[in-house]
Formats: sequence, C-alpha cells, structure tokens
Amino acid sequence: MDRKLTENRSSRTLTPTEFADVRRKLTVRSQTKRGVGADPGYATDLPGELSLQLTYSCNLRCDHCFQWNDQGFLRDYSRDRVTAELDIEVLERLLRETDETRPKTWLWGGEPLMYRRLPELVELLLRYPRKVNICTNGLLIERNLEHLLKLGSNLNLTVSLDGLEADHEALRGPRSFSRTERNLKTLLDLRRSGEYRGEVTVNSMVSNATAGRLYEFMEWAEELELHSVFFQLPWWITPEAAARMDEVYARDFAWLNPPPPPGQATWHSYTYHLEPDNIPVLRESMRRLAGRVWRPWIRYTPEVTLDDVTDFALGRSRLVAGKSTCLAVSSRLEVHADGKVSSCKFFPEFIVGDIRDGTLAEVWHSPAFRRVRTTLRATGLMPVCSKCSSLYENGV
Repeated sequence: MDRKLTENRSSRTLTPTEFADVRRKLTVRSQTKRGVGADPGYATDLPGELSLQLTYSCNLRCDHCFQWNDQGFLRDYSRDRVTAELDIEVLERLLRETDETRPKTWLWGGEPLMYRRLPELVELLLRYPRKVNICTNGLLIERNLEHLLKLGSNLNLTVSLDGLEADHEALRGPRSFSRTERNLKTLLDLRRSGEYRGEVTVNSMVSNATAGRLYEFMEWAEELELHSVFFQLPWWITPEAAARMDEVYARDFAWLNPPPPPGQATWHSYTYHLEPDNIPVLRESMRRLAGRVWRPWIRYTPEVTLDDVTDFALGRSRLVAGKSTCLAVSSRLEVHADGKVSSCKFFPEFIVGDIRDGTLAEVWHSPAFRRVRTTLRATGLMPVCSKCSSLYENGV
C-alpha cells in the first residue's frame, strides 16, 4: 500500500532518445549482473558509464555539501591538490578510447562550469559525441551558454535548486535563487524556440525547510515546463556508521591506501540530515505528490517508498529500494579532478590507479581494481553503501 501511495504519475511519455537511453542502461546492467554472477572480479570490457570530475573548485559553500561545507573533506586537501583540474589531454584520450562504445558521460565537480578549459572540452565532445549529463548549480550557465548550446540534443543539464527563494538560499547563499531561476528560464525559452535541443532536469535537496513544501515546488516546476525533478534525500552517515566504516576499511582495504586517522575519512563529512520531527512531514509531502498526475517526471534519489524513507532519513544502514549488490564498480569508471581513479565515486580512499599512468582499459582491468571488486563480493556491502546513489542507480 505504501509503495502505491508514493508512485508518482506523469503525463509525459519517453521520447525515442530517452527510451534508447533506458534500454542501453538496462542492457549494461543485465550484462554486468551475469558477469558478476560468473566471476566476482568481473568488469565490462569498457565502462558502460564514464564519470569525470572536472574540477574541485566551486563558487558556493552549501550547507549540505560533503565536499565544501564546514566539515567538507576538500577543506583538508593541500592547495595544490584542491586547485587541480582534469587535464584536457587526458580528457581527449578518454573520449577517444571510448569513442566506439560511447558510454553516457557525467561531468561534475565542484562546479563543472568553472572548468577553465570547458570550451575545448565541448569541442572534444563534438568530435567524440555521446550523451552528456552536466551536474551544475546553474549560476554559470549564461556565461557558458554559447558552448553548451553546441552539444545539442546530447546534453542534459541537471541544475540544483533546493526549494523556492529563501529555502534555496538558506542552503546555498544570498541571491543564488534568482540567478539560477533566471538561467533556468533562459534555457527553457531557448528550448521552446529550438535553439537549445537538450534537456533540463532539476535536482532538489530535501531540507528541513522544504520537507513540507515539495508540492508547492512541483507546482512551480510544472509552470516552468521542466522536464523532470529529482528530490534528493540527504545522505546522512551517522557517527556510528562512519566509525563502523573506519573498521571495515582498516580490515578489508588497508592494502589499497593507508587508513586515514580516526574521524578524518571522507565518510565522516556526510553530516547534513533531516531532523526527526521533519520525517513525518516529508512522508505527508510524498503522499500529496502521489495524489495527482504531473506533467514533469518526479523521482526520489534514492527511489524510496514510505516504507523506506524513515530509515534512510535517520541515517540507518538498512538498504532500501530492494538493492543489495553494487554493479557500479564493474560498469562505471570514476575519474577525479587530480586524475586518480576510485572504485567508489564519493569516497576517494578507494583509489585504484591514476588515469595519467595508463590507458583506460589498463586502469579499468588493473589488479587493484579487480581485488576491490572481489573483496566487495566476498564481504558484502559496506556501512556507507546504503546512502550511495551509485548503488541505487546501478545496483540490483
């Protein structure tokens, strides 16, 4: 009953391009599942998805950000490391080496539109075309519009907008809402005129302020004629779960990289969370959203139901959405701004190589990467895995 109450309905249908994208993702997932079943260290020949962190730099300091808020782990990086950007020569090689398979490619940061060589990267993406998703706070869209428009129908811009006006600015800072909204409206106007042929998606962090205002946010999104809205639940890793993760890493992965000092691993930075009193408010919002048909798609990240949302929001390590096996480590390559490759996107403790030291295939099929995969299959998911979007997007 609870699952049906939170199945959001949309009047919008898949375009042929979207249908092909879904079909491709399901094909990669099915292939990876079969491969892992036969060989715990299995990886696809080449990654089915490519995730490229262009830069660590960001022009905001959002309260909920595990990278740059007061507890954010990037604050502990050296200046040389935190100012690193992915070399354009490395990007050219990665795109060339995946030109035959053309995996969906995610560009993120920091703030990816701060990447200093973005115009050159766009030209590379025209030479080696594929579907591209850029995750941005939206403030620099106008500055980069000329380049973004060149990507045409291959581009999906995922813009972060965490509520309306004061709610958004409580997390992201003064005047951030009006500037982002203006850029969104510009994109949507250009899409209606045919000048922008890509898609526009909004990702909205559910905060203590917005837990009871999701319906009003969707009314605003529908009026703007947005393509889809993702409501992101905060990834709260409790101190207890983080401490258990310290133990798991020291026991199973110390061979990979030395364990950080107690309390300093990146998983200790996931501190933003909903207050317990706001969880019933969120549940009621989910019920209201499911009570009518919307033109945009509505999704939760992860795809929680009312049965799941309380445990997830309270930071408990119980898996939700029926996922128990991560296939991302076998089908998705994560490259950080300093060129390091990690098996887990959000936790750079899991560095398995450096993309500057070899070809994509060499790093992807390296002994270190294979050992991480076999270890995860043998020991099961880790305490932090229950929060990770890669599990829910790429797992079974």
